Amino acid sequence: MLVVRAGVGPLIVVDIATKIIPSDAAIWVIFPGLGRRFLEIFLGHDAVFLDTPGIRLWPAVVNDQARLRQHTRMSAAVTNYVRKGGTPPSRNPTTYSDEKLEDGHDRVLASNVRKLFARVKKGDLVIVPGRQFAPVYFGEVVTDFNPEDSLTIARYPNEEIPVRKVKWLNDGVPRHQIPLDLQMYLSKPPAIAQVARSAVSDRFFNLAYPSFVLAEKSAVIIDGPQYDGKNPLATYEANVLVSYFISAFSAIEREELESFAKLDVFAAIDEFFDESLIQSFSQNFNSPGKFALAALSAAMAVFVSGGIAISLKGTNAESLKSGIEVTNSVSPHDAHIAKDAGVKLGYLYKSLHKDDIDKLNGLAKRARKNIGLRTPVKVEQKR
Repeated sequence: MLVVRAGVGPLIVVDIATKIIPSDAAIWVIFPGLGRRFLEIFLGHDAVFLDTPGIRLWPAVVNDQARLRQHTRMSAAVTNYVRKGGTPPSRNPTTYSDEKLEDGHDRVLASNVRKLFARVKKGDLVIVPGRQFAPVYFGEVVTDFNPEDSLTIARYPNEEIPVRKVKWLNDGVPRHQIPLDLQMYLSKPPAIAQVARSAVSDRFFNLAYPSFVLAEKSAVIIDGPQYDGKNPLATYEANVLVSYFISAFSAIEREELESFAKLDVFAAIDEFFDESLIQSFSQNFNSPGKFALAALSAAMAVFVSGGIAISLKGTNAESLKSGIEVTNSVSPHDAHIAKDAGVKLGYLYKSLHKDDIDKLNGLAKRARKNIGLRTPVKVEQKR
């Protein structure tokens, strides 16, 4: 948490709600069973799992190939029994062979078990595709593997199935909104696959998190869900706000904030807007409408989003004199981005005149009326 204090009144609290993505975060595509039959269970129980009734796992098993083969053979026997009946199979894994698996299905299953329970780690991104034209779901693994995490499902009413706990990050992204070069990762097989990290595949994070920082880059989605597609000028105020706060960030980086603050909104944009800070900026006003800013700075997208949120709140100059408290509810233990963005926001609002703040608030009010403009950032007044 960072507090930029300038007065004695109530603080303005800015929660940047931004995911700080670790450099070692992995991306996994996990299919919810044959024909996507487990999808609703995945979503309803905040978990992902494999079709492995009867398997019993703990770290010593998933990290030992011989023992994992035994447990895989046991699960295969239980599956066959549930489907076809017959003599109940042994539930003692040591009664099964630990030799190399000859059956191709069993080899793949053992590999998938090892991936999900030995390699997938807390903080990794999980992508779960629905059927061909159905939404794609994004989740984050919230715990390391715990042998006590399990489910009993209708298909196997007498069996426990080990699971990995996840937090779903959205209600599903429509398939047509996923770029074609990313959709190639969403085709079967296998049941679980790691996506190699690259400049291309890292764009999955844009679909999962409305605001995030990755290495020295940042990105934010700014929503405009009420755009009706009839007025080409409806997005004007929102674009001005985005441009203004990019320009303010540029001025601070150039240590020319004093000169910036002497200019009105449009003159400041003309003088200080710097395209070299931007990786990309896009507007998509299908349904729902949104702006997507990707910045070549770890703090800039957060700064822009935070500035717009303060304007959308209608925070007046008098209130801002008391200072800004910056928090990050999404990644509370990674304080460096909140600190950097907070320092810059504090400098900006200490430098701006009342008329400029009022103009920004007026632009934000019209943008909210025209397109329902909103950012992931939450702004409150703390008394």
